[in-house]
Amino acid sequence: MHSLQVSVLRANHLDDVETMGKNDPYCQVSLVNDDKTKFQKTAVKKNAGKDVEWNQTLTLDDFQPTQHHLLYVDVLDDDLMADAPIGFAAIPLSQVERASGQVMKGTFDLFTPGGKQKGTVSLFLAILPAGQGNVQVPGVVEMKGLSEIDKEHQHRIKSMKRKEKAADVAMAAGVIGGLLGAKALIGGHKTEAKKEA
Repeated sequence: MHSLQVSVLRANHLDDVETMGKNDPYCQVSLVNDDKTKFQKTAVKKNAGKDVEWNQTLTLDDFQPTQHHLLYVDVLDDDLMADAPIGFAAIPLSQVERASGQVMKGTFDLFTPGGKQKGTVSLFLAILPAGQGNVQVPGVVEMKGLSEIDKEHQHRIKSMKRKEKAADVAMAAGVIGGLLGAKALIGGHKTEAKKEA
């Protein structure tokens, strides 16, 4: 049994998904795509916009090279109603297994929910024996890593995008409904005032 150390360093040139203000991005990673409880998350960086630094190390336990072939990476915008996907990527772990000492520092392309390449995420990845603490390997050169679109991963991201849009519509409807209600209330008071006059 092994663990996978994922140090999430930074993301650059991200898609801007905010209609007002700047992205509040965080990154989440997992060895499985379809279990929300397995994702490890970085801190949210408020108003970071399109370029963000986390420099945060996450550890994924129970890494089994024969079963886990991809690292699923999501960069999301923290939101009150529903978090919006900014970018995602599936990173083949074979490139880490082949790297010297099974340690790799790489910049990986991210993709929008629609499948367009937009932005990058920089990660330090290390395969460790189970129970070993995190490693720091100075002098590892950052290289261009391979990332891809996994169809099931993209399906989940698109589903998140639909939920986020629905939440935005519901919130907008609530705001408009509240404004119309307030206008009707004010109009009613004006009518009463005219009657009294």
